[in-house]
Amino acid sequence: MGRPENPIPDPTSPLGRLAVALRNGRRGASFSYVELSDRTRFISPGTLQRAASGTHLPRWEVAQAFARVCGMDDEEIARLWHAAYRSIPGRRSGGSPKPPKARPDRIEDLKGFGPALEELRQANGAPSFRMMQSRARATGRELSRSTAYRISTGQQPPASAECLEAFLVACEVPPRDRTAWLDAWRQAQWRAARQEAERREEMRQLESVVAENIRGQVSQETAVRMLRKAGFEALERFRRFDAPWSVECLECAATLRLRLSDLVLVRATCPECPTLTERVREAWAELVANRSGLLSRQYVRALRAAAVLQPRLHRGHLDVPVFVADRPTLTTLQSGDWHPALEEALRRHVRRPFYLDVLLVPDNGTSSRQSGLRHRRLAKAAGLIDGPLEGPPPRRDVEHTNGVAPADGASKRVATAVQNNTIRPAPDIRIPWKPTSNSGA
Repeated sequence: MGRPENPIPDPTSPLGRLAVALRNGRRGASFSYVELSDRTRFISPGTLQRAASGTHLPRWEVAQAFARVCGMDDEEIARLWHAAYRSIPGRRSGGSPKPPKARPDRIEDLKGFGPALEELRQANGAPSFRMMQSRARATGRELSRSTAYRISTGQQPPASAECLEAFLVACEVPPRDRTAWLDAWRQAQWRAARQEAERREEMRQLESVVAENIRGQVSQETAVRMLRKAGFEALERFRRFDAPWSVECLECAATLRLRLSDLVLVRATCPECPTLTERVREAWAELVANRSGLLSRQYVRALRAAAVLQPRLHRGHLDVPVFVADRPTLTTLQSGDWHPALEEALRRHVRRPFYLDVLLVPDNGTSSRQSGLRHRRLAKAAGLIDGPLEGPPPRRDVEHTNGVAPADGASKRVATAVQNNTIRPAPDIRIPWKPTSNSGA
């Protein structure tokens, strides 16, 4: 039989009532402090015994674990702990520094309510969000734990005066002090509404300058033309000058949402363009290094003799054009056995989900004169071939995997023809490579 516990110095004090509740919970669960420590897994028996001694305020995590293991009421233990926290003299004066008092008259806008209300919560004993929900409901007000958390962390301001008052009630703010907070919230709402009206007026004036009609509103045709001039393609109908618009980048085919007003003010750029080519080339270097040993020496030699051109991500399909300068390299890479290794390397570097399409671009052209010219433009823009782009009709020496040919900034004339339906891209099907009868070895 273990040694009996020391009596609680003052069982009627807030700290004593917490210790009595913890002791009763342990006895009801029939645990010794050693067994209780084993079940909590991170708290020593001595710490748990001090938590129920009535002489020391335990950390909130210790009291919470103590109650959870013993099957006690979490809300009741939280209420007793916060009452004990507020009753300790060192928390009020002397020992620990007192939390700064929140000043609602210093709040300038709605964003300032998050830090101010968190200071208020800390100054009133830092009640848990579960306890705040219970306190608000006890007075007939509604405040969910998630809402209280988002307000305290500054993720959102109070959505209404009722929401703010429920937060203040949950922090046990007296009624006479709530008026200042509500007045500050109404002032911040008025400033936000005035700023929004000013912003709308600025956007209206800007749109009237850009528009090409007497109504002063940008039309669908004008918006699409401005979007293409900036290097984007619309994915949905244009709605409003300052409304979010789903677009696709013409360089890297990344999808994003922007406002035409931001485009006019030169505040909208594609975040993927500067990084996509770099990430693909990092994956290519990892593939050539063959650290996993999945590729044969023949494939490694062929991949080192080849070069990856500028990739394109088009609505989930990643086109990777690979330039090959000689016939043996082309013959080796025509087999798609190395594609899974490339895809595995790419998925470690490219953040977007994709389906891989590999396009081999040989030095001697392709089966179509226009398509071959496009591929040679890609290679020439990368500095991999010299000489004129025009030449004799090309031969069928290109492999399309999934049949998607990439558009690139270096082939603007051909890409424009594709957009105008002058040149139609290949259908989205797998086209195997087959040599023609006159293609020499």
